[in-house]
Amino acid sequence: MARRLYSICIVIAILLGVYLNTFKQTHSTLFIIIIATLLFFLLSLGVHGLIAHTIKPSIKDSLVAYPLIMGAIWAIMLLIFIFFIIPLFCPHFVYGL
Repeated sequence: MARRLYSICIVIAILLGVYLNTFKQTHSTLFIIIIATLLFFLLSLGVHGLIAHTIKPSIKDSLVAYPLIMGAIWAIMLLIFIFFIIPLFCPHFVYGL
């Protein structure tokens, strides 16, 4: 059940991102950045939830690198968001604020 909920979070984030990218001319730059940030957090919630519920609890307790892996995945997702997704939504978002 939890995997299904996290999968739904990922699908909702992707669909709302496509919608936001399609109708980005009708919204202000600040609104697009705020909504895109919330969508990023919804997507990262879904990804981390799927990863956390895929690993068996007995293995997760003995893994020392588990928190490091989760942090590294989140950092990579954040860098992709900052350097690829935000410029896609708002090419001049620094100047528009």
